[in-house]
Amino acid sequence: MGRILGEQVTLIGLMPRLSRPLFEASCRKAGIAIDFHQVEGSVRVNATVTEKAAGQTTHLNSRGPRFAPRVQDEFSTFAVERMKKGDSWLFTGSVPSGFDPSVYRGLIREARKRGARTFLDARGEALKLGVRAKPLVIKPNLSELEGYYGEHIEGTRHIALKAKRFLDTGIEYVFVSLGADGMIAIHENDCLLCSVPQVKAVDTVGSGDALLAGLAVGMERRFSFSETCRLAAACGVSNVMHPGPGAVRLDEVWQVMEEVAVENA
Repeated sequence: MGRILGEQVTLIGLMPRLSRPLFEASCRKAGIAIDFHQVEGSVRVNATVTEKAAGQTTHLNSRGPRFAPRVQDEFSTFAVERMKKGDSWLFTGSVPSGFDPSVYRGLIREARKRGARTFLDARGEALKLGVRAKPLVIKPNLSELEGYYGEHIEGTRHIALKAKRFLDTGIEYVFVSLGADGMIAIHENDCLLCSVPQVKAVDTVGSGDALLAGLAVGMERRFSFSETCRLAAACGVSNVMHPGPGAVRLDEVWQVMEEVAVENA
């Protein structure tokens, strides 16, 4: 999504050898640079079933390969060698099987040492351990926020109170994505409720990733806090309007930005 918005993007990650040609071709077509640490095997297969009449989406996710502990060490070294001052590193997605859930924590600490901006979008133990490294930005959705605190969280005020606790730990920005209800964004003394226009949702897969990309681009371009929120929310909305993840339309993003309402929560 960052590439669609005009930024240079490099995809860094583990890449099973048998699946590499497919991913390389896809990234090349999208104009995304790649830097893969190759391992044996193939990627897991995920499927999304959308029932238009019922308005229901079902995700079918297979198990990925289980890696030996040395693979985590090798990949961490591989990633750290590429971290540079001024870069933005987005740590997102589930932790590979066989990796310790603290892997994001270690990588975030190394990226911060080198002067890179760090974004964390994870769930479960990876989120709980990752926040201890004090990334610049975290972006849990409501389900992930409830999982972190182990309780049901309901209502704007309750969500905001829980999200603000992260600021006390040293995290500077907290964005809680709420699907069709928009997003709650917190930074310093600002707590914003970002409401998005209601659109026909075609496919929600990748909308959280699109939102995260919008946050990174807004910060890279030094947008104001509220304008960064508008850009991020618009990216998420554009994504759900089209089938397939990452289906963001640039002209649509600028249009939707004007329709995102931002108010003090």
